[in-house]
Parts: sequence; C-alpha cells; structure tokens
Amino acid sequence: MSIHGRHWSQAVAVAKYRPRSLQPRDIPTSPGVYIWFRDGEPVYVGEAKGVQGLRGRLRAHLAIGTDLSRSTLRASVAVAQLGVTRAYARQRPSVMTDAEITLVNEWLTACELGWRECATGPAAHDLEVKLRSEWTPPLNIL
Repeated sequence: MSIHGRHWSQAVAVAKYRPRSLQPRDIPTSPGVYIWFRDGEPVYVGEAKGVQGLRGRLRAHLAIGTDLSRSTLRASVAVAQLGVTRAYARQRPSVMTDAEITLVNEWLTACELGWRECATGPAAHDLEVKLRSEWTPPLNIL
C-alpha cells in the first residue's frame, strides 16, 4: 500500500497503542484525529471534536458490546469481515449474533490505535479532511 502526502507522513508517525491496553485516562479529552492501524497500515481515520474529545469518541470504537450503531468503525469491520450490510450492522436493537460481535472485537483487538490532538474541533475536522483528500483508508470507503 502506498500512502503519500504530507499529512499522512505525519499521521503514520503517531504513537500506537493496542486497544485493550488503553484505559480511558490514557486517552486525551482534547479534539483530534484518530487512526486505526492493521499490520502497520492505516485502515480507518476519524475525527473527535465533542465535549469529551478523543476519549469520548474512542469509547464507542473500543466498546465490546453488541451495539454497533454508535461506531462507524465497528460497523465497517462487520461489513468488511462478515459481508453484512451497513444497515444490518448498525441496526438498533442489534441483530448481530454473539459470534459476529466476537469476530469484530477480535479483529479490532489485533489493530493498533494512534491519534493527533488538535487545538479545536474545527482543526480536527480540517485535518481529517486533508488526510482523506490525500488518501482514504479502506474502512472509510465502506
């Protein structure tokens, strides 16, 4: 995979963490952009700009429950790995089986997660737009 661009060059250099090793206190509450990596390659990028910033947004992605409706990333993993539709994956209440949820959770556990803090929510949004204009990770396309 060939990723080019000034913004991606900086983004792939972020510190990376195993999702299950992170505690909420390890994740900043500032706005920012987060990137999920699989086998060293970015697979998903998103922005966090709410009151709880990165911590609040990543909480939904780090969840292990059956509700995928609050996490585009988790739903995209279900679409890519299970071949289900986005509507099926994001349905509330969840219709996902325990085996399907386990596969999504295990796939994400094998990933790494990194982030770049930004001064403001609009700055986080701008950075995500710049990253996606240079190159769009595969799970952002689904």
